[in-house]
Amino acid sequence: MEPIPIPRHIDEPLTLLIWQADEFVPFFIVILSGMLMGQLFAALIVSYFVLRAYRRFRDNRPDGIALDALYWWGILPTAAITRPNPWIRRFYP
Repeated sequence: MEPIPIPRHIDEPLTLLIWQADEFVPFFIVILSGMLMGQLFAALIVSYFVLRAYRRFRDNRPDGIALDALYWWGILPTAAITRPNPWIRRFYP
């Protein structure tokens, strides 16, 4: 029998290489935009600082804050019945 790796925590996010899965999005957005502009080296430097800022933002707030912010801005809509439309800010009885 081969040993099965067990995560240290139950809710531990997926780790790819040295980053967590949610850190890939800001990194690759900056890298892709740098490749499209022809400034890959500058994009690598900028992505380092963007990643540091994102980690600082993520670590000082509750889990799932990035998805909640995307929902609040209307970027991540959901078809769930229990969640209202993110553009409706005031509810009347």
